[in-house]
Amino acid sequence: MIRRIKDDLNSLNIKYKDNNFIFIPSILLLLIGFSIHYFLGFEAAIIVVLPLLTFILLALLFHVYRSIEKDLEEERTQVQAVHSIYSFITPRYPLPSMSSWSAYPDLAKTILHECMMNKPSLVVELGSGISTLITAYALEQHGEVGAHIISLDHSEEYTLKTKDLLKSHKLETNAQVIYSPLGPRQIDNKIYSWYSLDGLTTKGTIDLLIVDGPPVKTNQLARYPALPSLISRLSKECVIILDDAARRSEQQSVNQWMHEYPEFTHEYIGNKKGLSILRRTL
Repeated sequence: MIRRIKDDLNSLNIKYKDNNFIFIPSILLLLIGFSIHYFLGFEAAIIVVLPLLTFILLALLFHVYRSIEKDLEEERTQVQAVHSIYSFITPRYPLPSMSSWSAYPDLAKTILHECMMNKPSLVVELGSGISTLITAYALEQHGEVGAHIISLDHSEEYTLKTKDLLKSHKLETNAQVIYSPLGPRQIDNKIYSWYSLDGLTTKGTIDLLIVDGPPVKTNQLARYPALPSLISRLSKECVIILDDAARRSEQQSVNQWMHEYPEFTHEYIGNKKGLSILRRTL
């Protein structure tokens, strides 16, 4: 019964610092109600429980209101990001949805901004999707001659989807998607499941690294291996963009990176999924 109550509360999508603020009082209210009913009777239980129940319901409504308000503000931010994307690039065909496949608009906007400001010659991306397409457009329309993106994807299905997407937008010359299955990679004394780098044969240094994979469920600190595995290939002024940086595992990864590679500075953008931007200065 307790688990069911907690699941019902979570299904309301309450965006509160600690959902147990609602869950624990609900359980305590039940216990108090049953105890008073047992010792003092039904009327006494009603007198005590009813005001407490009213308070909990008002608190619940308040936090649902805050949740809706926060979601609406986030939607406005994403809509503004979409407008910015279309002001930066001119797609040949309509772009796919940016809510169900890989990149949210604010990530795409950040990538576009970095491409336009820093003019990277080589972009490497971990995890392909619409971000690959948008980066390829940015390099084609605003980048230096020969600028291109190489995207590694552990999913053969998504590798083919991204290749088809690039082909339909006629961006094959600016982008390459490589199927890179996950395999064991040892870093220090730990084994991680990470991308095979056999297909990453480019001789140039990486100016922009986009870390949007592998999925968090593959292993603990799933995206931590990105920097130790590619540090020798990064340019002296490389920029790293880490998506989903609001997650605890990504925050731990960034903390380890900053400790092990002090030549990077870190900027955190607190949007819906969180973005971390690391800039190398040598």
